[in-house]
Amino acid sequence: MPTFSIITPVFNPPRDAFESCVASVLNQSMTDWEWCLANDASSHEWVSDRLSELQLADSRIRVMNRPSNGGIVAASNDAISIAQGDFLVLLDNDDELHQDALLLVAEAIEKEPHTDYVYSDEDKLTPEGVRFDGFAKPTWSPERLLAQNYTSHLSVLRRSLVDSVGRFRSGFDGSQDYDLVLRVVERARHIAHVPHVLYHWRTLPTSTASSASAKPYAFLAALKAVRGHLERCGTSAEVTEAGPSLARVRRSISHHPLVSIVIATDLRSRRIFGVDTVLATNLIASLSKVTTYNNYEVVLVVPPQSDETLISKMPSILEQPVQVLHGDDTVDLGQYLNIGLIAARSRHAVLLDQHCELIDGDWLATLLGYIGRDSVAAVAPLLVDEFGSLLSAGIGFSPEPHNIGFGRHHSDLGPVGMLAIARECYGVSTRCALVDVEAVKSVGGFSPAFSTIARDFDLAAKLHSKGLHAIVTPLSHVRVFDSMSIGDRELDVLSHRWQHQYGHDPYTRIDTRVLSPALVSS
Repeated sequence: MPTFSIITPVFNPPRDAFESCVASVLNQSMTDWEWCLANDASSHEWVSDRLSELQLADSRIRVMNRPSNGGIVAASNDAISIAQGDFLVLLDNDDELHQDALLLVAEAIEKEPHTDYVYSDEDKLTPEGVRFDGFAKPTWSPERLLAQNYTSHLSVLRRSLVDSVGRFRSGFDGSQDYDLVLRVVERARHIAHVPHVLYHWRTLPTSTASSASAKPYAFLAALKAVRGHLERCGTSAEVTEAGPSLARVRRSISHHPLVSIVIATDLRSRRIFGVDTVLATNLIASLSKVTTYNNYEVVLVVPPQSDETLISKMPSILEQPVQVLHGDDTVDLGQYLNIGLIAARSRHAVLLDQHCELIDGDWLATLLGYIGRDSVAAVAPLLVDEFGSLLSAGIGFSPEPHNIGFGRHHSDLGPVGMLAIARECYGVSTRCALVDVEAVKSVGGFSPAFSTIARDFDLAAKLHSKGLHAIVTPLSHVRVFDSMSIGDRELDVLSHRWQHQYGHDPYTRIDTRVLSPALVSS
């Protein structure tokens, strides 16, 4: 079993909160730990006396007293300097651990001995000790970590790796944990998530658990930490604020590869803002008028009996050639997309539904900034209707297939800020999505069993079964003039095929699995 050193800088904590913290450590069901506390020259006399009592009462508790107040970074590093365990467990002096926290972390490490970083779910504590605001975190989500320190509590890091990256750094006070984690994950061999609430974060008036505005300097340090991480990784990007404690990372693309834009259409018309409009013509006009990225080809798939005069106008609207292919009489848009993907000349293709209208000039460049990384098979913007309501911010499978954020206003931050940041997700709507062509082909493309948006969930599930996922970004919005629903028959087919995935979406979890005081581990 791994050994743990709990690291706690101490400076004038509320006495009741500190005693609760002490009890949570002493009551750990796993007993092989040490607690390294650094007293950062606390001015409250009881602090030094209580730390001395604890050290004398339990040989596992080690205390070092700083001669002067140096701040949380200096105190944390001093606590690390006396640590001897394999892993460092970060615990603030007014927070609490679940009774089985160390046990569950140890089990996760034993399952994968190369684990260098472990994080868990968390919740918050009122000053009176009432738990609330549970955060059921996603599985390892590196894109989300750039925008939000979602791993936060509990964080457990291999001590040798922490030493090798230089421990905590001055200049990052308030976000020193975030900066350390970003440097650790750059070298970590394996990262594990324990999907249980193991940490209780106390909401004191001076804590960011109460409000992000409690420590404004902490967020400035967080942005600095993200910029430093991107620079070390060789990623050129602009990092700005996206909301309270949320960062927006806009990547700069260094190359401009050919992108195939596949549009499947039945050439139907509908009223858009009170005007009868051919959907495909409106889409292509917006593509030509709005898009600033210019290295793309258009693959248009139409029914066999189509208005050739209408089709002939498409190249002139785009001012470039359009490859026109014909599907069959069934006008199955999923199969039409398969035809277009086969004809695509590029490694990455945009699947673009005829009901869409492009409204952001840099939409394609933005999507290209995310594609091409390990395990990413698709990238999508936020989809909104003509009134600004969200239609999809990615798709999820917990508790059942759904479009994330559906019905919220596009400016809504969403739960834990998730709608305001780029993040990994189970899958995305293919109304507008940049996809890895070979990845989609490898799972057989779109299934003929689905003629509605159920095809998106089916494709996502097939890609997920191969260890592939998607990214959704709020840096671009696409307008969609159509509802997004699944018929009962297709929902039944989807359920029969993928029922084992329902409730098991690793990126969109529906509960925090709050543990009873005594957990019996299997």
